[in-house]
Amino acid sequence: MPIVGLNIGKKSIKAVELEEKKGKVILTNFGTYTNNKFSSSSDPLEDVSGIASSLGEFFSETGFSTSDVILSIDETYVFMTVIKMPIMNDKELKSSIKYEAEQHIPFPLDQVNVSYQKLDENFSEKGKMTVQIVAARKNIVDKYIDIVKKAKLIPKAIEPETVALGRVLGDTEEYPSGTMILELGFKNSLMVVCYGGHVRFTRSIPIGGDIMTKTIMQNLGLDHAQAEEYKKVYGLDPYQGEGKVAQAISPIIDNIITEVRRGILFFTNHNPSANIKRVIISGGTALMPNLILYIADKLDLEVMLANPLNDIEISPKLEKRKQGLMEDIASYSSAIGLALRGVKNVK
Repeated sequence: MPIVGLNIGKKSIKAVELEEKKGKVILTNFGTYTNNKFSSSSDPLEDVSGIASSLGEFFSETGFSTSDVILSIDETYVFMTVIKMPIMNDKELKSSIKYEAEQHIPFPLDQVNVSYQKLDENFSEKGKMTVQIVAARKNIVDKYIDIVKKAKLIPKAIEPETVALGRVLGDTEEYPSGTMILELGFKNSLMVVCYGGHVRFTRSIPIGGDIMTKTIMQNLGLDHAQAEEYKKVYGLDPYQGEGKVAQAISPIIDNIITEVRRGILFFTNHNPSANIKRVIISGGTALMPNLILYIADKLDLEVMLANPLNDIEISPKLEKRKQGLMEDIASYSSAIGLALRGVKNVK
């Protein structure tokens, strides 16, 4: 059965349809929805009916073959932590998790939906296991569900964007290799550390592509559309546009890199046996010229552009759209990760 991964962002809606056939995962459709009203909203959840109308219009125009969706919830409304607990069976864990949640979640439990997942025996401390606890604000989850239902779609699951990113871009249990995913979004950026096939650490950075565009506007005296185009065409390339765009936005990228260093240091200090071996850059801003080389030089680590299509085939019916998809594939990472949950029937 096909399933659509749906990522409702602050600037746009992105969706990807996946289907499993004969053991192969196939991408059968995809699309992005953006309009001026949507992109100018500080919070798309402020206008549930308006976003629902846009979402329904988008699905109709794109021609998805199913109404079943798995959607992400903005990380702003989610609290995630990974804790160490004595090794216990599932029944014991279920009875203990409420107490642990009360100790670690900074919200009253009656205001959040709490889920948990036993990851593995702790790789740095014998006799302990690691457990991932996720809490999402109930009123926000209800808004997302309301948007989807008003658009005449069927919500099959909802999860944090960080979990979807870890699923599609992280390492595996069989081949653990410490990975930092850096999702460069519109308003914020996300850091996601994966190890052994699971998300172990997340952090939101209040810096995104929009502040870069506004900085270019101010420094070069451009309007928003021109500044956005300059960012996409020149980016961090010091040899393009007399290096003025690179000069304007490099301090912003440097701030993000500083936060990445801090995130890596925090994780490795708490998990001495797990090293971060690579950084994967995802999101629309990841496509800026020279960004990957710039970050690699500053971090002295392997840095690569996200490729969420590993082990996923593209349907032949998308041949005419394939080039456009591949040029923008890093921005679809979250949506693909969400859809993978459905086709692989995993959490």
